[in-house]
Amino acid sequence: MIRICVSCLLVGALLVGCAAGQYARGEAEGAAVSPRLSPTDESKEQVRSLERTVALLRSEVADLGERMKRMQVRAPLTAYRLPEVVSLCGEKVPVEDRKVWENLDQEFLLTVGSEAQVLLWMKRGRRYFPHIEKRLKALALPEDLKYVTITESSLRPYAVSGSGAAGIWQFIPATGEKYGMRGSGGIDERFDFFKATDGALTYLKSLYDEFRSWPLALAAYNAGENRIRKEIAAQRTRDYYHLDLPLETERYVYKITAAKIILANPERYGYSLDERDRYEPLQIDRVQIEVPVALPIVDVASAMGLYYKEIREMNPHFSGESIPAGIHFLNLPFGSSGGFWTFFNNWRKERNFQ
Repeated sequence: MIRICVSCLLVGALLVGCAAGQYARGEAEGAAVSPRLSPTDESKEQVRSLERTVALLRSEVADLGERMKRMQVRAPLTAYRLPEVVSLCGEKVPVEDRKVWENLDQEFLLTVGSEAQVLLWMKRGRRYFPHIEKRLKALALPEDLKYVTITESSLRPYAVSGSGAAGIWQFIPATGEKYGMRGSGGIDERFDFFKATDGALTYLKSLYDEFRSWPLALAAYNAGENRIRKEIAAQRTRDYYHLDLPLETERYVYKITAAKIILANPERYGYSLDERDRYEPLQIDRVQIEVPVALPIVDVASAMGLYYKEIREMNPHFSGESIPAGIHFLNLPFGSSGGFWTFFNNWRKERNFQ
């Protein structure tokens, strides 16, 4: 429909432009033949009107052209196929095995057809992936591990599963506590993206050190290392792709792989976004504070000229309305830590805490 409109406007512009040009040429020729036949003021206004119409049409054509560039017309699902060679965390996925190919193909098609979900992953990825990539590089871990967050939580910071797993990395309480995330007394650090990321990468590294296979390490992240140890011993194989596991765990690595295939090259599968359409990167000031008594979050926000909601959303690991007594990390808007320290030091002095 837009293509037809553009064509009509172009034709209209050309016709009007030609008419204006012919009129002007006729005007010039008439002037050469008979000076006494000079154009009237009315005729001059008609020419100016035609010129304004042409300019307007050209502007509308240019605007429609830009809108068409931004429109994403995706091919039908049948046009998209798995790559011939697939790897995850540097390990080849044996897609030459028809059963493995079939399992991956199913997850791939389900994923590539979920337009809204893939676009949200792309938008959220700009916010959270840079920090994850930085930590992966620091720990010499495969960059593909960032896609675990896609399968676990779709990069939703408040995600909670039916089994009680929480946060972007979906830790259950016991595992969260094991990897440094406190979960009592008004705080649940499974929702602290930074602490959870460090905990998840430490956990994944320990799983790989034991199983020496990223598919097995990822399966253990999903089902627990004890379950994977048991199945390896019972089934006498260490090949993830041939282990009989709970259905969720069998699909888990395939889902991560499908997400990686699409997000690593979204244009190939009909997805594109302007940078301005992606969500803002996560830029914060992160400070560590020791709070002798509970500090109301609304007092922090008010002192800094911010809304309570802003501070709460940046610190989902505080489950109540106050920062509980103790040593905690507090996330603040980028560049605002100086103002916070002025408030915080005054707050401590007023309560005789030095």
